Amino acid sequence: MKVNVLFLLLGLALIIVCAFACSLQQSKILRVGTDAENPPFTYQEGNNIKGIDIEICKRIADKLGIKLQVTRYQFEDLFSALAQNKIDVAASAITITPKRKQTMDFTIPYFETDLAVVAKASSPVQIVNLKDIGKYSVGCQSQSTSHQYLTENLVEKDLLPKEKLKLYPTVIETLGELLNNKIDLMVFDEWVAKNISEQGEIKIIYTIQTNEQYGLAMQMGKDINVRINKAMKELKDSGELKNIIKEYME
Repeated sequence: MKVNVLFLLLGLALIIVCAFACSLQQSKILRVGTDAENPPFTYQEGNNIKGIDIEICKRIADKLGIKLQVTRYQFEDLFSALAQNKIDVAASAITITPKRKQTMDFTIPYFETDLAVVAKASSPVQIVNLKDIGKYSVGCQSQSTSHQYLTENLVEKDLLPKEKLKLYPTVIETLGELLNNKIDLMVFDEWVAKNISEQGEIKIIYTIQTNEQYGLAMQMGKDINVRINKAMKELKDSGELKNIIKEYME
């Protein structure tokens, strides 16, 4: 009787191991969603999507022994794509926030930044403190941390009239409105702002210290998340992550 029980347990263990191995074999593609609108983290170059985030995902896929599939979404649609199991990872300079962690998992942080207040290069506007922002029309990307910050710290405190806060689907579209004089200021992540300002059309006139940390967003509770996070940690510990960032920042 004891022998039969032992064989039964061994059989169950074998089934579990086989099922796990099969599930890994079936997950041969790491599905990544990005908006390709946040250089140098993610951007479109010809027919290819490139950037720090995409290179990180490539290295992670290599470590997992699977292929990478990158699909472009509007930023505001990335999180619903995660929830609907259309993608495994959202990679688009995404800030880790307590609110987002309620509905999705994140890897360990791979970058830290602040928010930048940006004006046209020819603009005479000067910002000395947050209250000054309320004097002007301000644009930002919908559903971004810029949107959240401006709403919580300016609009809800009556420092910025709600009608002066203009929301757009992408950073690039917001930038276009700024350059076409539809808005006075734009707020978005500082490192993205620095990258775009090198073209000479805009300038950073104020920095809001937020110490935001970027992470890859993942479907909550998926088994593959542990492996993705482990691969991210290996990239960080080995110095590969630092080299990737350096390559795109220079």
